Amino acid sequence: MTALRPGLLAACAIAALSACTNSGMSSSTLGSGALLPQMAAPALARQNTSRVLYIADIDGQPPGVGQIHVYPAAMKSAQQIRTITNGTGRPFGLWVDGKNILYAANLANKYPSSITEFKPGASSPFFQINNFKGYPESVAVDAQQNVYVNESFEDEGFVQEYAPGSNTPLRTIDTGIGGYAFTPGSMAFDPQGNLIIAEQARLVLHIVKLARGASKVVPLNLDLGSNINGPGMGIDRVGNIYVASSTGASVSVFAPGQNEPSRTISSVGAYGLTWVTPEGAVYQASGEGTLTEIARGANSPTYTLSCQCSAQGAAVSR
Repeated sequence: MTALRPGLLAACAIAALSACTNSGMSSSTLGSGALLPQMAAPALARQNTSRVLYIADIDGQPPGVGQIHVYPAAMKSAQQIRTITNGTGRPFGLWVDGKNILYAANLANKYPSSITEFKPGASSPFFQINNFKGYPESVAVDAQQNVYVNESFEDEGFVQEYAPGSNTPLRTIDTGIGGYAFTPGSMAFDPQGNLIIAEQARLVLHIVKLARGASKVVPLNLDLGSNINGPGMGIDRVGNIYVASSTGASVSVFAPGQNEPSRTISSVGAYGLTWVTPEGAVYQASGEGTLTEIARGANSPTYTLSCQCSAQGAAVSR
């Protein structure tokens, strides 16, 4: 069953029909060449041989309970390895840390909201966070294993930080973004360790930065225009920022220090969240029944996986 993120469901009331369906979407014009060398599909497959891909699916069984699908990260002709159904709630955002621990941000439905943590290969969580200000939709974890949770509370964005193994937030940061149909977007760390946060309100995307040690966010000042509206975003190891557009069916790539996109990846279903590997491969959840893999440096999809699911987020092991 197809399902859109909660903010987008409300946004459909104020958006044109073409902005709320994958049919009839126009693709952005291709930009300049990639900053990272393009990797051919066979090379990508060799690189991803030992990595696994996690897909957050809110449409599990029974109704109101989601699941996480596990695939090889090299998606072409891949067979599903297994599913995780214990401790998944309704998963949206996913994260894999440097120790290959999987984190899932689960919205409340049959079960309360939670962040659940899974050791590599596990099918049940070993720890969970359930003490939030709002509703968690994405999660990020820094090198010290501090957990950051992007939440919606009364149509405003808040990020809460938790120490490793703690259910009590160290602090709560107001992102300053809010409005009708607010949706917490992806989070990622830049090469300097600053937390970059994407937030969507009224189908407009805002990206802010929480510098290391800072208590307030500042705008990143990327030129997103009206066609780059998120909610997905990711960063590779050299600092390229990849910003998805649900209405444009695309992912725009911003080089480090630049506020205009250097290139655009077209024909990508992008109502869900985004994962970018350190090397620059992109895994984009459609928010519906597909997940797209884009090889490093490519300007179009390498492979699109169709599944009997509602793919809201993705993450790849290290």
